[in-house]
Amino acid sequence: MTLHIVPFEDRFVDQAVDLLAAAHAPAGEDVPAVDLADPGAARAQLDGWSTAGPAVAALSDGTPIGFMAATVGKLPGDQLGRVRLPHHAAAANGVRPTYRRLYQALSQDLVDIGCFEHTVVVAAGHHDTVACLVELGFGIDQIKGFRPLIPPHRPAPQVQLRQARPGDLAELVLLTLELQRFHAAAPMLRPALIDPLAVKDDLHAAIMNERRLVLVAEVDGRPAGVMVADPDNRSPEAATIGIAVVTAAARAEGIGTALLSGVMDWAAGHGFSTCGTEWTSPNLLSDTFWRGHGFTPARYTLTRRIDPRVAWADSQLNYRHYLPQ
Repeated sequence: MTLHIVPFEDRFVDQAVDLLAAAHAPAGEDVPAVDLADPGAARAQLDGWSTAGPAVAALSDGTPIGFMAATVGKLPGDQLGRVRLPHHAAAANGVRPTYRRLYQALSQDLVDIGCFEHTVVVAAGHHDTVACLVELGFGIDQIKGFRPLIPPHRPAPQVQLRQARPGDLAELVLLTLELQRFHAAAPMLRPALIDPLAVKDDLHAAIMNERRLVLVAEVDGRPAGVMVADPDNRSPEAATIGIAVVTAAARAEGIGTALLSGVMDWAAGHGFSTCGTEWTSPNLLSDTFWRGHGFTPARYTLTRRIDPRVAWADSQLNYRHYLPQ
């Protein structure tokens, strides 16, 4: 099969919609269905995407059999290029060669505009795509998982749960800061960078919004853990947990399980049928907790970080200063 990689054009949209819908079969019973399986929903997701960043298509005999598009930051200096779930697909009979050639072209475009961190969101069931991206230097970074609301986990009777109040904001921000410091430890090793004022504003907005939940677990009258739940932005039947943290001094006492049970009770009472969350794959505590409580991976975010020195150490670099006379 001879592939030609070309910039994506508007005339390829119909074939891209077909590829995207075909790639996303209905999910299992425990995982919310991905709306991209519906051609109408797939087309809606592709509307306007051509202005988001570089995009390429793979042609075989003039027909598109794959495409990949990236979303980049609006400000110069933003090094992140995102390939979102609706922005890539390939014909099933040529996933590996197609994705390899697509990323070859797209990665050069991204580096040329200063994007040295690349992420691709992939359905967990797309094993060939995941394997191909790993071969290209990506690794699984984030995991999005779901579980049904029944049977619920019952909280430990000694754990006191309540909805957060505005007066809790200062302590809840401290909990989120503790979580960021934890993510800076091995093996996550993520920079502990966070905007406390933005976190405080979002928590306050969530507390005041009846469609969102900020659930607090108290120990000795003070918040020792918190979970924030919102309607999922892709699966209308799912409530998704965002912030989830238990202070280190109170771990292994059933607080996380109690908070999760409280979130699921709230979700059931608000008409949701499933519960979702996202966690960092190298976070050993989170990975054990969420999988142990029945969350099945539905999507992976794979990440590749490029050495930015490639911007100047290219094939045209003159090495004469490094050679002996």
